[in-house]
Amino acid sequence: MPIISSDENEYSPSLANELINRFNWKFGLFLDSEYSDEPSWLVSNSAFNRWFELLQENLELNLGRRLAHAAADSEEFRLQTVKRPTGLFGINKKSLNLVNKDWRIRGLGTLKAPSKPFKLSKLDVEVHGRLQSSFSSGLANAAWEWVVKRRHRFRWEDRGKDIAIVHLEEDNLDVAKPKKITPLWTLSPTEISHIQKNPLSKPFELPFGGWDLMGERHVILHQDFILRFVKNVTTYASESAEVGDIVDYSVFDISETESRVWSAIAKASCDLFREGGELFMVAEAEHWIDASQAELVDHGLGAVKSSKAIDNHGGVELEFSSLFHPAIVTGVLLGCWSRTEGRDAKATWNESNDQLSLIICSKSVIASN
Repeated sequence: MPIISSDENEYSPSLANELINRFNWKFGLFLDSEYSDEPSWLVSNSAFNRWFELLQENLELNLGRRLAHAAADSEEFRLQTVKRPTGLFGINKKSLNLVNKDWRIRGLGTLKAPSKPFKLSKLDVEVHGRLQSSFSSGLANAAWEWVVKRRHRFRWEDRGKDIAIVHLEEDNLDVAKPKKITPLWTLSPTEISHIQKNPLSKPFELPFGGWDLMGERHVILHQDFILRFVKNVTTYASESAEVGDIVDYSVFDISETESRVWSAIAKASCDLFREGGELFMVAEAEHWIDASQAELVDHGLGAVKSSKAIDNHGGVELEFSSLFHPAIVTGVLLGCWSRTEGRDAKATWNESNDQLSLIICSKSVIASN
C-alpha cells in the first residue's frame, strides 16, 4: 500500500508538542510521563489490525473477547491513577471530557454518549474512530465505569467503517480490580543516539480523536495492555494450533502454552513485516544497531546496543538496551534478517550478566565450504 504524505503545512505543531512532551522518546521506548513512564508501542491502525488478524490465524482461535477484556482491564488499571474532576456540578460530564482528552492524545478515537446518560442502567455508547471494535469496546466499558462509578456488562457491534456501538448494562457483581502485571524481563536502559527526528514531530490531526503520521493513522498502546492480552490468550490457548518451533524462549521460564502464544505473536510480527515490503539491508554485523532503528526504536519497541557475527552465513547476536516485548521484537527482527539474507531464520534468547541478547541464524543448516 503506498504512503501518501500529508502537506507539510497541514500538520499540527500544538499536537506534536503535546505528544512529544507526554511520550518521552528515550532508550528506544516511548515512555508515558502521565502514567509512571509506562512503555508504549507506536503502531499504525492498519498494522495493528492486520497483526491481530495474523495472530488469530496462527493460533486458529477467535480472540475478540480476549482482546476486549485485556483492553478493559488495562484501561481500568490506568484509570486508578487518574484523579477525577472535582466540583459540585457536572462531575460525570467533566470526567467524560477528561477521558476523551486522553484518548485524543493516544489516538484512540472519541467516546460519545446519548443525552442525559449518566443515571441510565442500560445504554449504548459509541466509539468514533475506533481502532478495532472489540479493543475499543473494552476501553469504552472501562472508561464508562470510571465515569459513573458503576460496573457494567458489555457487548459490541460495528457501525460502518469507523464506529463501534457498545451496549452497556449495569451489573452489580463485585468484580476484583485488575492488579499490576510485571514483565518477565528486566533491563537497565541506556541512552542511545537517535538517527532520525522524533517520529511524533509531524502529526496530522483527524476530526474524531485520532491523528496521522506520514499519511497513516497511528495509535499508542501501553505495554500493560499487551501483557494482559498475552496473559488472556495464554489461558485460552491450550488447544491452539502448533505454530512451529523457530524461537527458543526458555530463558524467560514461561509455560509451554505461553511459549506457543509468544511464537504465534513472533510469526504475526514477522509476517506483517514481510507483507509491508520494507527494504532492509545489513552489510556487516555491526550495522544492525543503526539499521534496526526504523523498525524498533521509531516504534518504541526497544533498541539494539551491540551486535556481533556468530557465523559466516549472516548469523548475528544482538544485545538490547531496552525491550518492549520479546515476542514482538523477535518477529520484527526475524523478518529483517530474512529480508537481508534471503532465507528463513530461527532465533534463541540468551541472558548473561543481566543482559538479554537474541541470536538469529539460518533456519536451515548451511554446509561450510
